[in-house]
Amino acid sequence: MKLVDTHTHLPGTLFGESPRPIEDIHRQFEAEGLHEAWFFTTDGLIRDTVRNNDILAQAVRGHTDMFVPFCTVDPHAGADAAIQELERCAGTLSMRGLKLHPWLQAFSLTHPAVVPILRRAGELGMPVLFHDGSPPYSTPLQIAWAAEQTPGTQIVLGHAGLDDLTDEAIRASVRQPNVWLTLCGPSCGAIDEIVHRAPPQRLLFGTDGGGFINGLTSWYVAKIRACVSSERLLEMIFHENAERLLEISRQGARAK
Repeated sequence: MKLVDTHTHLPGTLFGESPRPIEDIHRQFEAEGLHEAWFFTTDGLIRDTVRNNDILAQAVRGHTDMFVPFCTVDPHAGADAAIQELERCAGTLSMRGLKLHPWLQAFSLTHPAVVPILRRAGELGMPVLFHDGSPPYSTPLQIAWAAEQTPGTQIVLGHAGLDDLTDEAIRASVRQPNVWLTLCGPSCGAIDEIVHRAPPQRLLFGTDGGGFINGLTSWYVAKIRACVSSERLLEMIFHENAERLLEISRQGARAK
């Protein structure tokens, strides 16, 4: 079965990682059965955002058969500067989406730059994946509020609330038609709740990987298979929904 991992990272130094050649990560992902991986910076979440967007773009050049690069921006730089960087990443760097991490980047969803950034991302055809599940700044319903303000932007909860906030994530996806859930982090019990209560057409596969741990993809695949018995739903989770999400974002941009 085709696999699209919607939550992976370029290793940097943020968590004591050692940078790895992109060729090694590409080979590892292929060996683990991945067809495509949405790929984010780690270092750019806490420093040198512009430089780390450049590093990510350079890394995936020549490897776009596997990697779908997502940039990041800094809301604390202000809406104008953040949007300028977003536009540069979409245009000059050919980035396909935006990753935001309110917990590490230390911004509230009510920060005045957030809604303008999200709105512009939607206009550019870029889905926005958020870290979620970590109070005080990254709860699913906080992110759902921002999604409500920007209905033209597709918003992904990158951890589906983790275990503590699963119910919030489910309610966010039911309430907001532009909120998607990546099954990356929740336990089997939480995944079972999500599968039975959240819109199935907006569930995604993800590992939070990036070549850090060998075998992570197969472990996550086995975990989801243990929780989901429907082969049709597995096809949707493992690749169809992610492919459709990128196309919905593109169509929304073309319509503007």
